[in-house]
Parts: sequence; structure tokens; C-alpha cells
Amino acid sequence: MISTRKFFSLKLTRILTLVACMFLSASSLRAHSSAAEMTVATKALLKVLTPAQQNLALLSFDDKERTHWLYVPSLRPGLPLKQLSDKQRPFIQNLLKTALSQSGYLKAETIRELENILKNIEAGQGKSPRDAELYYFTIFGIPSDKGAWGWRWEGHHLSLNFTIIDGDIVSASPLFMGNNPGSVTTAQANGNQLQMLNQEDAQGLALIQSLTPEQRKVAIIAEKAPADITTKNQEKLERVATCQGIALSALTPEQKYKVGRIIAEYVGRTREEFALGEMIAISATPENKIFFAWAGGTEAGQGHYFRIEGPSFLFELDNTQNSANHVHTVWRDRRNDFGYDPLAEHFKKAHVK
Repeated sequence: MISTRKFFSLKLTRILTLVACMFLSASSLRAHSSAAEMTVATKALLKVLTPAQQNLALLSFDDKERTHWLYVPSLRPGLPLKQLSDKQRPFIQNLLKTALSQSGYLKAETIRELENILKNIEAGQGKSPRDAELYYFTIFGIPSDKGAWGWRWEGHHLSLNFTIIDGDIVSASPLFMGNNPGSVTTAQANGNQLQMLNQEDAQGLALIQSLTPEQRKVAIIAEKAPADITTKNQEKLERVATCQGIALSALTPEQKYKVGRIIAEYVGRTREEFALGEMIAISATPENKIFFAWAGGTEAGQGHYFRIEGPSFLFELDNTQNSANHVHTVWRDRRNDFGYDPLAEHFKKAHVK
């Protein structure tokens, strides 16, 4: 075991790599790639669908809907869970497990279950109908170990988007998860324990509270938090050269470790093989190019927002609605959302004679 003193003397690159190994259970990687399992699971799901269901679920890879994502209650293209039989539903769950880690899968299912809790809390008085069955599965293209295809699982407070090229997962973003209520009482959950987004929120608060007054002057970019994540459901984010907030190079090793844990929490929603590669890639970013920015109150129960941002990646959290008990989080990849850069390279090679 590495000593605490030695650990905190390490550069961010090493810290993030160690955090990835510690929190993403790299030792439990499976023999088969998640992409191969994903392809097999998607084909198996298609086989048990009726022709009418297949027509709903299948769209072309170049359909503009592939990059049009939402996290609000809405009717969507695709096959809703509501239309699946009890025998068909396990095939959806099997597919989700090829894409998500155990914690990511539990978060996704909990978010869906919250619709039932919201339905009881609002008693029909809410602005939108609450229905845990209105989560939609959509395939873009033909599942294969050659060429490009993708799929989406989406509904209120959840948008999972995966792009596969030549048998490799090249993108797992945008990846949005939200929850309302953020904290659920045992009575509201009928005695069940629900795994929420409390880790992401609590770790952000722990980080801002660890900053010195001088550090806070740089990190806090606004006294009032925005009402939502600032990028909302933009289809493509621009790359940035400079960011607001405090650079990681201005943080202590202990504070950098906290940043690493937050990043691991977001990326760790995906399967370990993919997540570990993403963490290692992020760790290659120079410390003076990664920024932590905060807006709003710095105590639990106060509306707040934070983001961790680099030239190619962005992690956002907003907790302002419903008296700071309504969390929105998103992971964006400025290069690889929906597989933009890998697709460009793929099609470039495909046209080389």
C-alpha cells in the first residue's frame, strides 16, 4: 500500500490514475470487452421484439435524432418500456449492464423509480405526468462489430448515449443523470434504500469547503447559482482554450485528490474497462488546463452549482431547484460526444482508396 504522505506528494496524473484503480475496481475487469457484450445484448433484444416494436426501436445511424437528447419529461422516438412484456424487459436490463458499472446501473434504475415517488408526492398536481414506464430504447444503425452504430436509453432525468465503431465503444456521452427529490425519506421510498446522486453533490461541497479564502476568491464565479446546468441539452459543445475558476495547479494535493474522486464518480458510472481508459486519458491533461468553478452557497441546503472542466471534458452539477433538493449532473466530452472525432476519422479512412 502506498503511504498517505507519498500519495499526496504525487502529481495529478498519478493521483487520477490511482483514484481510477481504487474506485473503479480495475482488478475486476472481465475477459470480454463491454463493446462485444453490448453488441450481443442488443442483437438478443432485437430478436425478442415484434416487427412493430422493432420499427419503433430502429432508426438510421445518420438520423438527426441521434444527437438530439433530452432530460425532461417528454414523448420521444424509440420503444418505451411501457410496451415491453415481462419476458422482454430483462433484455433491456442485460443491455444496460453491458454499458454501466454496478453503481451506474443502480443509479439509472433509481432515477427511473423516482418517477413513482414523484407521482405520489405531487398527487397529480405537477406540471408533467410522472411515469416510470416512459423510458425509451432507441438503436441507431445496425448492431455489428464492423462499422458505426449506437443506442440510447432515455427518459426524465436520464440520458445514456453510446456510440460504437468497429467493435469499440468510442463514446459514452452525453451522460446525464438527475434526481428529484434529491434526498428521499424512508417513508417516501416505502422503506427501500435508494442510491441517489449524493456522492457527487457531497464531494463537490467537501471540495469547495476545503478551499482557503484566497482560493475561493478564484474558484467562486458567481454568488448565485444558475437554475440548471449551463450547457443544458446542447448537441455539441465548443472546445475551449481557457476556463473560469481555479486551476488544479493552484490546489493542494489533498484538494486534487478530491477532484479526482469527483471525476471518478462521474466516469465510474460506465463499465470499468471504458471508465478506466477515460480516467487515464483525462489524467494526461496538464494541471493548469483543468479548472474547478463554483456558484452559489457553500453549505448543504443552499442552492449551488459546480463544474470541473478541461479542454476536452466537462462535468457539471446543479442543485438549486426544490430548495436545493433536485440534482442535475452531466458528463460531456468536447471531442467525442456522440463519437464526433472518431467518426470523422472512421469515415476519412473509409474513403481512402
